[in-house]
Amino acid sequence: MATQLLVLLRLIVFGFASLLGFSHSLVQHQVRAVQVHAAWDSLRPCAETTSFDGNWSLSLAESGKAVVTNHRDDQKLSGNWELVDARDNLYRIDVLAFGNDFTVVPSAAGCVLASGSLRRADLSQSWFTRRERDGGDLVAVADSGRVTK
Repeated sequence: MATQLLVLLRLIVFGFASLLGFSHSLVQHQVRAVQVHAAWDSLRPCAETTSFDGNWSLSLAESGKAVVTNHRDDQKLSGNWELVDARDNLYRIDVLAFGNDFTVVPSAAGCVLASGSLRRADLSQSWFTRRERDGGDLVAVADSGRVTK
């Protein structure tokens, strides 16, 4: 009974504070931190990606920061990412000229940040993880019906 009264009293105090314009910023900050952490768990495999043409790279940080680097002139552009829809793994990445929504698509090679939705992805505007090859990777080339290593 005493616990129920204490909970009721807290709800009443919180209600009055809300009506008077006081925000409960600590609770809001904690909720936001949990949301960002959960979003980052899905986005982490795509933290380092490359553009379709290989001239640009995108780096994402758990803090919500995004950096796009142009490899031709080593120009860096800063921005942010945010979760748009957790159910569809949809994120918005805003970096100056590169403002777009991306869907996280896990793949055997890593991850694809598909520009748009899964049904209408624009691969030329998407980002791809690039795994460096090591000496153990097998690369085969077909040449006149023969396969060479």
